[in-house]
Amino acid sequence: MFGENGEKNQSDAKRASRILECLSSPIRLLIVCSLIDGAKNVSAFTSKIGTTKGNISQHLRILEDNGILESEKKGNKVFYSIKNKKIIKLIKEVKKVCQKEKL
Repeated sequence: MFGENGEKNQSDAKRASRILECLSSPIRLLIVCSLIDGAKNVSAFTSKIGTTKGNISQHLRILEDNGILESEKKGNKVFYSIKNKKIIKLIKEVKKVCQKEKL
């Protein structure tokens, strides 16, 4: 995927690195995992993850800015969902590796 030299490969590698860096935060990973079953607003994360709305909002912004999540305003609430469904496959594969390798 990234083995050959070339501008396209470097660009792809940088994008992959940015996605993996975003998902390397435990809070952001928990946010993305909780969105696998559908869109949620900030309040839905605070009790599930156990942190403040402000902290969740910062992490959501990072995930959205990097193209992992998208948001939609409904009334006075903003709902977040996974933008690229391939992220779901990635998360599931990482989970398999961690379970198999006991990481």
